[in-house]
Amino acid sequence: MQNLRSRVTALATAALLAGVVSSCAAPGNSPTDIPALRSAIVANYPSVDGSTTTGPLARLLACDLLGVPCVWSAPASANIERTYVPDPNAAIPSQTGSTITGIKFSTTHNAYVNLIEGKTDVLLEARLPSPDEQAEATAKGVELEPHAFALDAFVFLVNTNNPTENMPLATLRDIYAGKITTWSGASIDLGDPSAQIHAYQREPNSGSQELMKQMVMGTTPIVDAPQMVVQTMAGPYNTIGGNPVTGAGGDRLGLGFSVYYYAAVMFSNPQVKMIGVDGVKPTSATISSRAYPLAAEVYVVTRKDAAAGSPALEYRDWLLSPDGQRVVKQSGYVPVA
Repeated sequence: MQNLRSRVTALATAALLAGVVSSCAAPGNSPTDIPALRSAIVANYPSVDGSTTTGPLARLLACDLLGVPCVWSAPASANIERTYVPDPNAAIPSQTGSTITGIKFSTTHNAYVNLIEGKTDVLLEARLPSPDEQAEATAKGVELEPHAFALDAFVFLVNTNNPTENMPLATLRDIYAGKITTWSGASIDLGDPSAQIHAYQREPNSGSQELMKQMVMGTTPIVDAPQMVVQTMAGPYNTIGGNPVTGAGGDRLGLGFSVYYYAAVMFSNPQVKMIGVDGVKPTSATISSRAYPLAAEVYVVTRKDAAAGSPALEYRDWLLSPDGQRVVKQSGYVPVA
């Protein structure tokens, strides 16, 4: 675990030294700054974009800033993505409610493109920019400035009818490198020594796929398997779990990946379960302590050329303040502060 953490840290450091992405110390905010920040944000609310998984948080942040009571939109077991919505039992001005429900994120990669092209002010992202996004930013003369504001984790998924509860990180890497192709080869007994592992992936530049490359594979290439690519965050659940009630259409031989916040808070298929890595199950406690080996930072990202006092920087500064971190914790994320 320590070797992995050291390797990931080294890779991130190398990227920073190469000038690919810019990140500086978090801005300091005194308690007396908070009311002014909140008022400024409400008066000129920035356009916010980001990863699918940070969409509910963006709405909850808006609810808190605008003084609107919000609730989850649906039960986690409904096999649909949950998000925050204004409380239907509360008296809320329609324009204020529309501001909150109008927050819809365009997914990790598209959000980065929008920020680089100046179409949005600030991002809430599940990962740092990918090499493709870095190259696009450089080509347009844009520097991106990320700050970690929460912790999430990269997790692996299997069908509940698969007895797997834990897999070594090295084994998972070998599976996605194409070196291990059967469940027996991964030391998992499914009753058939020839049972193939259906190792599902996500599309290139998706948040999950890039995290897989950064956190698990490192310099080892992922096997080229276009037939195993599933689209959207819900794709691995629908493919591996099938019907959420009956399990029909599920894949007992399937292996996939996601992030903890999505799997534990936003989306649920009872036919799919998260497994441990290197003997540690992903939970809020193991992520917070970093005992789980694939804990990952979540970032607020702005352009380095954003003007002091701009809506983007006010929003960022508030999010990194104790007041903003309070809302981060309320959302179900693990705050970094």
